[in-house]
Amino acid sequence: MMSYQHKFNARYVYMLCLAAAAGGFMFGYSEGVIAATLESIQKVFGLNSMETGWAVSSVIFGGVIGALTAGKMADKTGRKPVMLVSAVLFVVTSYLSAVADSFVLFTSARLICGIAVGLAATVTPMYISEISPAKMRGKATGTYDLSIVAGVLAVFTVNYLIARGMPQAWMVETGWRIMMAVQLVPSLAMLVLIILVPESPHWCIRHNRGEQAIKVLSRIYPEFNQEEARQLFQLPSSAAKKSTTARKGVMPENPVLRYILVVGVAIAVLQQFTGINVINYYTPMMLEGTTSNKDIIFFETIFVALLNGIGAFIGMHLFDHYGRLPIMKIGTVGAITGLLIASWGLYTNDVGYIAISGILIFTLFFGMGWGAGAWVMISEIFPDRIRESSMGLAVGLMWVSNFLITLVFPIVNDNVWLQEQFHGAFSMWIFVVFNAFCYWFLSRYVPETRGVALEDIEKVAEAKMLKNTLSVQTEKV
Repeated sequence: MMSYQHKFNARYVYMLCLAAAAGGFMFGYSEGVIAATLESIQKVFGLNSMETGWAVSSVIFGGVIGALTAGKMADKTGRKPVMLVSAVLFVVTSYLSAVADSFVLFTSARLICGIAVGLAATVTPMYISEISPAKMRGKATGTYDLSIVAGVLAVFTVNYLIARGMPQAWMVETGWRIMMAVQLVPSLAMLVLIILVPESPHWCIRHNRGEQAIKVLSRIYPEFNQEEARQLFQLPSSAAKKSTTARKGVMPENPVLRYILVVGVAIAVLQQFTGINVINYYTPMMLEGTTSNKDIIFFETIFVALLNGIGAFIGMHLFDHYGRLPIMKIGTVGAITGLLIASWGLYTNDVGYIAISGILIFTLFFGMGWGAGAWVMISEIFPDRIRESSMGLAVGLMWVSNFLITLVFPIVNDNVWLQEQFHGAFSMWIFVVFNAFCYWFLSRYVPETRGVALEDIEKVAEAKMLKNTLSVQTEKV
C-alpha cells in the first residue's frame, strides 16, 4: 500500500459510491415492479402459464446476457460508458414497458431492461471497489447491495400507494402502466448521476490516461503527489503483460488465479442458493394466511424488503471492523434459524405469525451476511488481470442460478406428496442444507479481504490456497 492511501476523503468517496449505486437501485426496482403488475398483465394480454413465466423471467434472461458482455465492454471502453449505456437502456425500457400494446413488445422491453440490469450489476460494484480505499471498501461496496434493497423497498411502497383502494378493473386498464411508467423517475436520475461521476482511476492507469487518474486520485487522497503518481504509472506495463496471458481463456493457467476465479464465482452462485429469491417470490402467498385483504398483504411485503435493508446496513458497517467472513458466518447462522422457524410454521400449518417471523429473521440475517457480503467479496476478490472477465462470469452465473432455482423450485414445492407430508416445509429444509454448505464453504475456501489493497488480494488468496493444500495433505496422511 502506498503512503498516500493512509489518508483519504471519505465524504467524496461516499458521494461517488452513492451516485454509482443508482444502478443497484434500478436493479432492485426493475426486478420488483413485476410482482404487483403481473396479475394485470396476465389479463391484458391473455397470457397462459408459459407466457406468464416468460413475462417474469425475461429480465433474468436479459441479465445473463448483460453480465456476460459487461466485462469486455468495461475493459475496452471504461466503467463509466457501460454504466451510461445501462442508464439509457433503463430510461428507454421504462417507457416502452408502460406503453406496450402487445405481449411481444412488453417482454422485449423487459428483456432489454434485464440487459441493463446485468451491465449495472457487473460494472457498478467493480467501479465502487476501485475508487474505495481499502480501509473503507467493505462499507463503500456495501452501498451497492443496500441500493438494490432500497430499490425493492421503493417499488413495493410506490406500488402499494398506487394500488391502495383502487378496483381491480382500474389496475388492469391503467394501474399497471402507471407502475411501469414510474420507473422513468429513478432511471432519469441514474442517467444524470452517472454523467457526473468520473471514470475509475484504476482503469485510467491501465489505459494510459494519467491526467484523468491523477485528477480523481487527488480528490480521494489529499496526500497524493507527483512522486506517488510517478511510481503508480510505472505499474501498468508489467501488469498488462501479465493480463495478456491471464485472459487467454475462461480458466486462467495460473493456479492462484484459478483458485480465485472458482471461489469468486462460487460466492456469487451460492448467494442464490441461500433461498432469498424464493422467499421473496413466495412471501405474498404465505402472508395470505394472515389476511384476505390484498392492500394489507402489499403493505406487509414492504417489511420484508425493509428488514433486508436493515440487515444490509448493519453488515456494511461491520465488515470493515470485524472482517467479511465473521459477519457472513453470523448472517448464515441467522438465516438458517429463520428458515427453520418458517418451516416449522409451514409444517404445523401455522402460516400466520410463526411463518412471517421466520421469513423476517431470514431476510434480516441474509441482508447482513450473504446479501451485502457476496457483493463486497466478488467486487474485490478478483485481481486486476482477470477482474473484468471474472466479474462478468460471476454475475452471469449468478443470474443463471437465479433463473434455474426460480424455474425448479415451484416443481418441488408443488409436488402433491411433499405438500401432503410437509405442507411446504420440505423446500425450506432444502435451503437450510444449502445454507449449511455456504457456511462450510466460507470457512474452508474464502480468504479474508478486510483492509487488503486490491493489488495485494492475489497474495492473500495464495496463502489461503496453500493452507487448504496443506490441510488436504495432512488429512490424507
